[in-house]
Amino acid sequence: MADVGADVSAPKKARIGFEQDVGITEYVGTHKGFNGILKQRYSDFLVNEIDPSGRVVRLETLEPPPEPEPDTGWAGGNVSAEDKEQLELLAGGKRTEPVVLPAAGLSKEQRGQLHAWVRAHWPHLESHTADGTVRVSRSTAQRRRAAPWPSGRPSYTTFVLYKENMDTIEAVNRIATFLGMRPSFLGYAGTKDKRAKTCQRVSCHRLPAKKLLELNRRQGIRVGNITFEDRAIKLGDLQGNRFAIVLRDVDGTTEDHEEAVRSLSENGFLNYYGTQRFGTTAVATHQIGRALLRGNYEEAVDLVLQPRDGDAGALAECRDEWMKSKDAARALSKLPHRGCIEGLLLRALTKGGATNYLGALLALPRNVRLLYLHGYQSYVWNRLVSRRVQRFGFAVLPGDLLITPGASEDEPRVAGPEEVGSASMQAVVLPLPGHSIRYPQNEVADWYKEILAEDGLTLESFGGEQRHRYVHPEHF
Repeated sequence: MADVGADVSAPKKARIGFEQDVGITEYVGTHKGFNGILKQRYSDFLVNEIDPSGRVVRLETLEPPPEPEPDTGWAGGNVSAEDKEQLELLAGGKRTEPVVLPAAGLSKEQRGQLHAWVRAHWPHLESHTADGTVRVSRSTAQRRRAAPWPSGRPSYTTFVLYKENMDTIEAVNRIATFLGMRPSFLGYAGTKDKRAKTCQRVSCHRLPAKKLLELNRRQGIRVGNITFEDRAIKLGDLQGNRFAIVLRDVDGTTEDHEEAVRSLSENGFLNYYGTQRFGTTAVATHQIGRALLRGNYEEAVDLVLQPRDGDAGALAECRDEWMKSKDAARALSKLPHRGCIEGLLLRALTKGGATNYLGALLALPRNVRLLYLHGYQSYVWNRLVSRRVQRFGFAVLPGDLLITPGASEDEPRVAGPEEVGSASMQAVVLPLPGHSIRYPQNEVADWYKEILAEDGLTLESFGGEQRHRYVHPEHF
C-alpha cells in the first residue's frame, strides 16, 4: 500500500513512528511505495458510514418526517378558522391574552378531546375549563411540557449527522449543549475523522424532530434523514465505512502508482485499527485506556489534560495551567466553552473534589470512556497481527479461528490440519482481548497473555469480539 503522510503538517518520519507505536508495522504488498499528502484539505477526505444492513449512510433530506394526526375525535374540525388563527398567534408570542373557545353544551368526553387537541398542536399552550368555555393561555416556564410522544412510534429518534472539520465527540457535545442534555444521551457507532467531511448515524431517546432540525442553523453540522427506531445506536453498530480520498503532491512514477493500486485491489490489506482509533495528538487513546484498566485514575486524568504540541489558544492555556498548578478551577477558568472533554473533567474535579479522579472520569460520556478502553484493545490487536505476519506470514495455521461468508461473527470455527492448504486467509479472525471470547487453539493464544502482562493486565480486564485480520476493499 502507498506510504502517505496523515497531514501536511505532520512530518513523515513522525507519522511512521506513531504508526509503529500503535502496532502498525507490516504490509501485504511487496511493491515500491510512494509518498503523498493526505488531508491537505478536509474536503480531500470523505467518509460515509455503512450501517449494519450494508446501506451507505448519506444526508439526503433536511425535512422532518410526516407527523401522524392526533386522534382527538371531533375537536379540530369544530374549532373555527378564526380561533385557530388566534391560537397560532398565541403560540408564536404575537398575542398575550388567552383565547376563549366556546364549550357550552359539550360533554365531559368532548371537553377532554378539545384539551387533547390543543396539547397535541401547541405543546407550549395550556387549557382549562371555566364558565362554559375552554380558556387557552401560554404555559409558564415551570409548567411548560413536552409534546406527547405519539402512540405506537418507536422510542428512539435516529438521524444522520453530517459534519465538516470537526471530530465526532466535539459534534456530539455541541448537539447535546444545544438540546440541553448530556452527551451520553446520544448514541453513535464510532468516531469519524476530524479533518474530513463525514456522515454517520446518531440516536437519541424520544427527541422531537422539529427541535433537532433547529441544529441546522449551526455552522459545521447538519442533521437530517430522521427516522424512528426501537433501539439506540451503540458503539460497533456498523459494517464499516466508505472512503473517497484525494492524495496531493504524489511522487513516484505512474508505474509505481498503478502497481500499488493493483496490489490493493487484488491482495487487500491488513485490517489494522488505523491511527484515527488512537487519536491525533501526542497522547494516544490506548495510553489513557491502559491507565484506566490499571486503575491509575490520576494518571488517566493527567494524560487527558497534559499539554500537546500544536495546542493553541484557550485549550493550550487550560492544559498549561493544569500541569503547573493542578488547580481544576483555575484551569477551567481558561476555557470559554466547557462542553469539551477537558472541560467536563475539570468541572467534575471542581465540584467533586480535587483528588476525585475516578468521579471526574465517570463524568465523561460513556462512549468516550469506552473509546479509551477500545483504544487499548485495538493496540493489543494490532501488535498481535504484526507478530503473526512476522512469524508465519499469511498462511492459515491449524487451530486458527475461521469465519466464512454467511457464518455468524459470534461463532468462529477452528481450522483443522486438512484446511491449511485450502482455507482462505480472509476467513481468519483474531479476537480482541477479553475474558468471554474464543481464542485460537495454537500458540497465538499465548501471545495475548504475554502482551497484556507487559502492561500488568490480564484477559479478565475486559470483554472481547472477533475481527478479520485481512480484508479486501469493496467497490475499489
